[in-house]
Amino acid sequence: MSTIVPNPLRFGVLGAARIGPDALLTPAKSHSEVVVDAVACRDPARGIKYAKTHGIRRHYTGPGCYQQLLDDSGIDVVYIALPNALHFEWTMRALEAGKHVLVEKPIADAAHEARQIFSLAEKKGLVVLEAIHFTCASPPLMYPPLMFSRIAITRFHPATQRVKAIIDSGELGKIKSVIAEFAVPSVLSSLFFLKDDIRFRYDLGGGCTMDMGVYPLAAIRYLTGSESTAPKVRTATALGQPAATRIDRGMHAAFELQSSVTGETYADFAMPGWGPFGLIPRMPKLSVKVALEGGDIEYFNYPLAGSYHWIKVKPRKGRARTEKAYKHPDGTGDASWTTYRYQLEAFVDKVRGRTPQYWTDPQTTVLQMECVEGVYAAAGMPPRIRSTYTPPVI
Repeated sequence: MSTIVPNPLRFGVLGAARIGPDALLTPAKSHSEVVVDAVACRDPARGIKYAKTHGIRRHYTGPGCYQQLLDDSGIDVVYIALPNALHFEWTMRALEAGKHVLVEKPIADAAHEARQIFSLAEKKGLVVLEAIHFTCASPPLMYPPLMFSRIAITRFHPATQRVKAIIDSGELGKIKSVIAEFAVPSVLSSLFFLKDDIRFRYDLGGGCTMDMGVYPLAAIRYLTGSESTAPKVRTATALGQPAATRIDRGMHAAFELQSSVTGETYADFAMPGWGPFGLIPRMPKLSVKVALEGGDIEYFNYPLAGSYHWIKVKPRKGRARTEKAYKHPDGTGDASWTTYRYQLEAFVDKVRGRTPQYWTDPQTTVLQMECVEGVYAAAGMPPRIRSTYTPPVI
């Protein structure tokens, strides 16, 4: 626990979500400028229990609770952990209420919705950040180093930035291709996802590409310096029963990132086994592999780098080496910080008018949604459901 400074940023949480503790509540305890002051949950029993369990001072419950929290003059920042289909509406409403917003990924269900969000934030002089996170129940002990309860895309984390620095240094020449994978074995899937999980509901903006799929996509864009342009989707294949459910259990996609750089992503909620009848379970896939002219880089555990990772640099000539990075080169950060904590540090710096160590440009987020739409189109699937909310004219 850190000592809270005078006039901290007071966060209000929309949704008593499972991701909340890892994504905000625990990181906030070590940040002296953050207090999680209220939570809103439509289910009274669940909302009260959530507030009590996590030491949140106030709670709003019932049908109008989300707007009640937004109307609270004591709340500075709203963290939104609602189903995907509600992100656009409640991010816009929060901005309209004059609140800064940290919203779980995806920021919206369509690129045009993301553009409206950033346009309103700019007009209001407010900060919006898409938190690209994923969480689930603790894994069985056979996978202790994976720590699935602390998963996050790691552009804010020193390890991912270190991989980018190695690539940009030219040590191994120009980049040729990158492959990023994030897949959970089918035998473990039921431990991580509820039977009625919102990720499997089209009406709530579900689908693997909208959830796990954004991590490998963000990784290949960041590492290849392709964040300011939308990658061209060459092919995409949806896995599962997409024709019947409109939900992709998994997705394999190939991209043209630059004129001579290709990318490939694979994400899967329930990766099938191999061998006779697929009975032999596979290990989780959590790596990014970068091929360069003069060698290769493999970055293991890129979605969970704050818990455990390694970076193998394998030049064609010379000795291979393994690196790890839990702090920034200038010593800032802490080895105990999760990727969520690094992200919270940057978010608070931005809100306070300081220069964050790293920040995601709004255009990067918008183009991410464009790319997601392109993947679904290439796979022959319908776009994700659009919000019916019509913002007032500002």
